[in-house]
Parts: sequence; structure tokens; C-alpha cells
Amino acid sequence: MRVTLAPLLSALLALTGCQVITDDGVAPDRARLIADMTAQLQRAASYRYHAEYLLAGGAKGAISQQTGPARTVFAYPGGRLVVDSGGHTSCVTAVRPARCQIRPLPSAGPAELTGYTEVTKHGLVTAPVVTGLLQAAQLQSQADVEAFDATLAGRQATCLEVSGLTDADAGGFTVCVTAEGVLASFSGVVGGVSVDQSLLGVTGAPPASAFDLPDGARVTDHRPRTPAP
Repeated sequence: MRVTLAPLLSALLALTGCQVITDDGVAPDRARLIADMTAQLQRAASYRYHAEYLLAGGAKGAISQQTGPARTVFAYPGGRLVVDSGGHTSCVTAVRPARCQIRPLPSAGPAELTGYTEVTKHGLVTAPVVTGLLQAAQLQSQADVEAFDATLAGRQATCLEVSGLTDADAGGFTVCVTAEGVLASFSGVVGGVSVDQSLLGVTGAPPASAFDLPDGARVTDHRPRTPAP
């Protein structure tokens, strides 16, 4: 496990205003770095916010979240995913009329990330996917983890650069998270998809329209029907 940044990376971080996080001059251990960032991502669940991102190729994406009732929407080029207590609603907006499918919340396990991995295929990574990658890094002793600070869209963020992963959806990645737990940036190849995501801006008031289904959408509900009494 490395405890200091390689000379080249150190030079790059100096140029970009990033610096290694240290505790009394000693780099924190990998387990604590990963645990801290995982907890930081979970912290965002208690906040209302609307974050806009620049994606690979100049495309735009957004994540909007409200807390009463709890609901999050991930908007990406050609579609969106809405997650709430009633299930996952995925919509294809690249066609007219838009097509939406509602499915029950997946059970715990690999299927739990199904809807989120579909979002990743369109270049927008989500906190559940990042959490899964961090868990993989936690379990693999050969993985290297380096920490640094950055400022993105005017917000201070804690960042981790992870490399050397095996048997994971990504061999390595760099992720930054704001103090509130909002995903600030992500770069890496996840499931064969090159993701380059950077925060453009974040506000505390998501637009109400962000949670609406597209006008005229054809909706198919795959949730089990409750038998009539």
C-alpha cells in the first residue's frame, strides 16, 4: 500500500490545487479513507439538492433529490431514472412519445444496482454504484487508494484515486464528494463505459418538474398487482 503520492501525481495535484490529505504528516490508512467517503456519500440522503453535471463528450446530466417524500431522479442524455419508495421508474426520452417502465424496488444483492448500472451505461454514475466500487476496494488488499482535496464548481470536495482493482466493474477510478455528500466528480471506465463526470453547479431546491414523468409518456407498470379484497 502506498502512503505517499507518486512524484508525477504529486506534480499534477500541485498544478491543479489539490493536495494530499494527511494527519500529523502521515497519510491516513486505506480502510479509513474508504469508510469516510462511503459515510460521506450516505450523508447526502438527508439533503434536498439539484446537481448538474458535464459528462463525457460535452453531454449534460443531473441528479435531483427531495426528502419529503424521499425521491431521487437521475437525468441523462436520452432518459431518466426515478427512485422512490414505490419502485424504480426508468424512462427512455429519446423517442416520442417517451416510454417509461415501473418496477418494484429490487431486493438486496447484485440486483439492487440494476437500475443504477443502466444509468451508468449513459455516462452518469450514481452514489450506489460508487459505493459498490468503494466496497470492492475495501475488500481487495492489493488496491491502492490515494486521497486529495479539490474545488469543483466552487465547492470543496474530498477525493480518492483508486487503482489496482480486480474482479470489479472498474479497474480504477477517481471520485470526489462534497462535504454534504453530493457526488462532485467521477472518472473511470465502469462496466466498459468511459465515465467522465464533473459538477457544474448544485442548489438546494430541485425544480418540481424534475420529478414529473415526460409529457405523454407511455407507462408500463411491472409491479405485482394487489389482489382485490
